[in-house]
Amino acid sequence: MTCSFTVAGLLLLGFVGSALAQEQDRQYFNAGPLAEPSKPETNRDAVELLSQPIPLPYIYIGPSLMAGGYAPLAYRAEAGIDLESTHALVRALGAYDDGHKTDDGDQPNPNGHDRYLEGAAYFRMRAGWFFGMGWRWSQLSTTNYTKGASRPEFGGGYDWSLRSCDGCRRDFSTRVSIDWVTAGTDWQNGSHGPNSTLTFPAPCEKRHWFWRQTIGVYRFHQTVTEPTNLPLVQFQRSKKDFDSDIDFGLVYRF
Repeated sequence: MTCSFTVAGLLLLGFVGSALAQEQDRQYFNAGPLAEPSKPETNRDAVELLSQPIPLPYIYIGPSLMAGGYAPLAYRAEAGIDLESTHALVRALGAYDDGHKTDDGDQPNPNGHDRYLEGAAYFRMRAGWFFGMGWRWSQLSTTNYTKGASRPEFGGGYDWSLRSCDGCRRDFSTRVSIDWVTAGTDWQNGSHGPNSTLTFPAPCEKRHWFWRQTIGVYRFHQTVTEPTNLPLVQFQRSKKDFDSDIDFGLVYRF
């Protein structure tokens, strides 16, 4: 319940921020160079940029390469909204994967899945850089146990494009972003670390199909099993290690 209110609050914050930025966005769009786009020789050569704070729904599906005691391959499905404007970026999503544990010291444990909720808002500067923060929740459910956590995150990124000359159409574009995911309420493992995402082409372009790849690298400690046993807790927290996961797949934005 707390997670639901948190995500809802983030969405409200993002939309309020977008509304406040709307007038500034319109002034910039109407008065700046975007108001007078170059006229390509054919409509096929035009690359239109999103500038108005309008949320667009999207879906994503792709494989996930998992470690940390999981089976090595799972599939992730995701749906959410993406808002791209001149000065505001907002994302909100829910996701599911069929990852299950095969090496967690509690076998047999044949079934499992992960659920995710996430929301974030960023401020984008005219140079292409953007910075912001958000909140994410995840829960692992297996045959033998369930555990989850809520985690604040903060970070930013850059929309990068290549052109053969000033004023020419874009030959290539991509978005690179990195968010630092904190341990949050994860008292069992304290997982935290950077989560980097590469999206091609850049989502600021008015397109439907995108390729997205996400790499997460996390530091964690051995699972705390008896929180009231302080000597055991100290021992388990002293046993630290690193882990990673990779998601990649296709995004269709409506």
